[in-house]
Amino acid sequence: MKKILQTVFIGIICWYIYTEYGDFKKASLFDVNEVKINVKNLELINDLAKSIENLKGKNILSIDKKKIKDKILKDIRVKDVMIRTRMPDILIFDINEVEPFSYIEYKGEIYISDELGRIYGYMKESKRYNMPLFQIDHANEIKKFIKIIEKISFKDEISQVYKIDNGIVVTTNIGLKIITNVDINRKKYEVVKKLYDKVNIQSKRQIEYIDLRFEDYIIKRVEGD
Repeated sequence: MKKILQTVFIGIICWYIYTEYGDFKKASLFDVNEVKINVKNLELINDLAKSIENLKGKNILSIDKKKIKDKILKDIRVKDVMIRTRMPDILIFDINEVEPFSYIEYKGEIYISDELGRIYGYMKESKRYNMPLFQIDHANEIKKFIKIIEKISFKDEISQVYKIDNGIVVTTNIGLKIITNVDINRKKYEVVKKLYDKVNIQSKRQIEYIDLRFEDYIIKRVEGD
């Protein structure tokens, strides 16, 4: 009989704790009152930010952070995310967005692409970046252009990349054109870098283009120089 009474007593205590804690969890004190989103470019993920903001008013103790994180990571614009809570009612999202690599001009629109050639946003939706504009006719050209740009040590000085017959043109900020192809090795671009630095220092451009498609360099000087 004593053991039965002990069991009943323990059961009553457990039930009391369960019901009290359940009510405690449901208290409005723990309803999300503020959502903080830490990200470099909030404009680019504006729609995602709005969906995160919808968590306001939900009970912070009942939110499945892993489920939310997995959902956010499905967005191509997001590289990583960490979700933190600041009790009793603040949710914090630290979002590491995909780094932009180039602009893509395609069929009348200008997009943003990452280093893998994946398009994930519009230029008009984002702040301005110092990166080249790829003018393409076909989506498979993006990776070809990236392969070229990765060999060039002065990427920040590249303004434009586009295709011509039997070649690809890389235009610098000072107007110097580099005519190249995907299979040109890195060593040739190192020579171009030295020529570019020399031209860039001078007050006026002396070289119109450098053609790397042949064994020897073909350099076209500006008329009158």
